[in-house]
Amino acid sequence: MTDLGWEKNIISSNYIYLRKFFPFGYFAKIPRPKNLFPVSQLISFKKKNRIFRLKVAPFIQDSGEKYKNLRNDFLNNGFVIENSPFNPTTTIQFDLSTPIDEIFNNFSEAKRRGVRRALKNEIIVRRSEDINTFIKIRKKQYAPMGFLFVSEMKKIWSNFYPNNATLLIAYQRNGKEALAGILLLYYDKIAYYWFASAYEKGKKLFAPTLLVYESLKAAKAQGSSIFDFEGICDERFPKASESWKGFTKFKEGFGGEKIVYCENFYL
Repeated sequence: MTDLGWEKNIISSNYIYLRKFFPFGYFAKIPRPKNLFPVSQLISFKKKNRIFRLKVAPFIQDSGEKYKNLRNDFLNNGFVIENSPFNPTTTIQFDLSTPIDEIFNNFSEAKRRGVRRALKNEIIVRRSEDINTFIKIRKKQYAPMGFLFVSEMKKIWSNFYPNNATLLIAYQRNGKEALAGILLLYYDKIAYYWFASAYEKGKKLFAPTLLVYESLKAAKAQGSSIFDFEGICDERFPKASESWKGFTKFKEGFGGEKIVYCENFYL
């Protein structure tokens, strides 16, 4: 985050990231704090550091007394529920202690067929160090605004690779053109499906489907305990989730367990 222009501070063993916006002061966010802390402490920190907007994404699932108490604590102290959460509030996870064949058998019939069709189309997946090839795919997919991703992707790559990132690129056998790719990031025994992109040709050949299957195997080989799809539609926020419907349907076809987290808040 510091490489992306954020200042870093610590509050109750949790990182808080700040970015200055002259003349207003600081915008701050706390992404997925694992250690709970009194909301009053946040309010005090906000005032002391001239923070004009503070956002928090609690790392707690939306059930049980702990969730209810935390949610009420935020709301009773002036925080508001964020209708466009900055961290995904609903995701799909896979327990990687499960044998890979069992994970595959829990794919929908369409996704199992998609993997087989990709193999029939002679799609192969290779580990790569060439982040620029993947950036090229993403730029094309999100054209004409794809250039906006380039700097962030390069900084993420330089921070995580080689120990905490895996880049998988799909090709057609005997072909030189990359068709699709996935970037996995690893943290605290969790593999995150961070970025994924494909050319239209790759989609038609089912390269993205095979890439997810290979990503699950790569994460398992890396020693991760959990594979996290890093976000799907959240029914609590229909407007914010509208643009996520397509890839949510794609992700849901692979099975896994749906995880719903506490809402994000801001003050």
